[in-house]
Amino acid sequence: MTLARLNVPEDAVETLGDGIGFVALVDRMQCDPALKVVNSARISYEKNRDGFDPAADRGLVRFLWEHGHTSPYRHSFFTFHWKAPLFVFRQAFKYQVGSGWRKYEVDGQAVSLEVFDVQFDTDKGCSWNEVSGRYVQWEPEFYVPPVMRTNPPHGNKQASVELGEDFDHEAERARMRAECERAFELYTERIERGVAKEIARMCLPQSIYTQAYWTVSLQGVLHFLEQRLKPDAQFEIRSYARGVFDLLEEELERLGVTRESLGA
Repeated sequence: MTLARLNVPEDAVETLGDGIGFVALVDRMQCDPALKVVNSARISYEKNRDGFDPAADRGLVRFLWEHGHTSPYRHSFFTFHWKAPLFVFRQAFKYQVGSGWRKYEVDGQAVSLEVFDVQFDTDKGCSWNEVSGRYVQWEPEFYVPPVMRTNPPHGNKQASVELGEDFDHEAERARMRAECERAFELYTERIERGVAKEIARMCLPQSIYTQAYWTVSLQGVLHFLEQRLKPDAQFEIRSYARGVFDLLEEELERLGVTRESLGA
């Protein structure tokens, strides 16, 4: 067998509408994840089922999740292949360490803030492995937003809204693209002068695309979707959350999990 460059997997879900970014499901465990949840819970009573019965079992899976009894959700794992801009990965990588959304009140306004805990989130079962810019020379693939956004006047720093029609979106897109291309020229010139890739990459923008594998438990998937499908999540990572949901929609529906129940 020979090594080959990464290709777009079959059934990949396009995420950002630019023909570059995607998320794909490349591996799943064979056993029905819904059945695993109920059987791993019922083993406490030395009981199990041969198959998942939605009418009888959805109440149990809902009770377990709503009351924080999440260990039964950590017996099923999925592996996803992402191609995304660096800044999206830096948000997604928080699902390997503890982080979460908390709501505060600031000047009478409800504000959602992302809280980062310096503690590895091992019990949710997550692992990321990314293309290394130390070993691989990047390709000139950049994400440029289709429209520009601005922060609203209220205190929610996570929210953004589209700039009005009087704003020249195309001109701003062209400027961003030119800046990215110039940074990439400097990067390649530096490598040609003998500078190591691990140093040369330091000038590259956060919008450059890279790829990674994400292996995650069912609990980790639900935690990710609960936070990143919400309207106040950044548009770009919300697009990847939608892709993950689409890829697992059949499994999630068996558990009674819908976009609406996740707050999307």
